[in-house]
Amino acid sequence: MECMNIHSISCLGGSMKHLKEYVLPFVNILEFVIALCLIVGILLSIGNVIIYSSQTILAQEFRLEWFLSTILSIVVAIEFVKMLLLHTPESVLEVVLYAVARQVIISHDDALENLIGVLAVGIIFIIRKYFSKSFQGTEDDQCS
Repeated sequence: MECMNIHSISCLGGSMKHLKEYVLPFVNILEFVIALCLIVGILLSIGNVIIYSSQTILAQEFRLEWFLSTILSIVVAIEFVKMLLLHTPESVLEVVLYAVARQVIISHDDALENLIGVLAVGIIFIIRKYFSKSFQGTEDDQCS
């Protein structure tokens, strides 16, 4: 009875390996399709910003807050697409950095929440400098 259980577990492990071989490419294709949909949405949003901004400038009703909020949301979406396509820790840090920076710039919270946001951005830069392989040594090499 115990041999059957051990054999069943090893067979299950083998079938899981085969399942991963089929599922992972499908998931990668889904990620790519989502990235393409996001790119289409980003392009439509950029067009919307251009049209709406030109209309509001001509009508002398331009709102900088809406413009900044929309543009920074587009930047976060672009970084998100890069994260979906690259699958690197650096791309995740970039998304988080831009999202936190957008929140600090756009929100009109109290001073403590702004300080927390600024500290979060600082921590992200520290993580990027000291823990990210692609950024290590780049600034030191440029100063030499």
